[in-house]
Amino acid sequence: MKCQLAPVNRMYGRCTVCLRLARYASGDADRECPGEPVPVGLGDMVKAGLNAVGITQERVAAVLGSCGGCEQRQEFFNAAGRAIGIGVPPDSPEPPPV
Repeated sequence: MKCQLAPVNRMYGRCTVCLRLARYASGDADRECPGEPVPVGLGDMVKAGLNAVGITQERVAAVLGSCGGCEQRQEFFNAAGRAIGIGVPPDSPEPPPV
């Protein structure tokens, strides 16, 4: 499935499914959509990486009885990543172009 772009401005569109920015002139508009939002912060990247190797919140909860603060750790790492320049800048409401 191709990205479903909604215009951001005359040069860029944002996929309504994966939330990635695409530049119309570069051919990005024809790329395949991953079907889910792409990670934008350090905590999101860690979660995506762990999920990719099979370590999901559901499996952690099944082994330990509960996730024990997964969302809080994810937000902590997102904030820490923004502080050191990984992911979305601290003063930017928009994810960086991917």
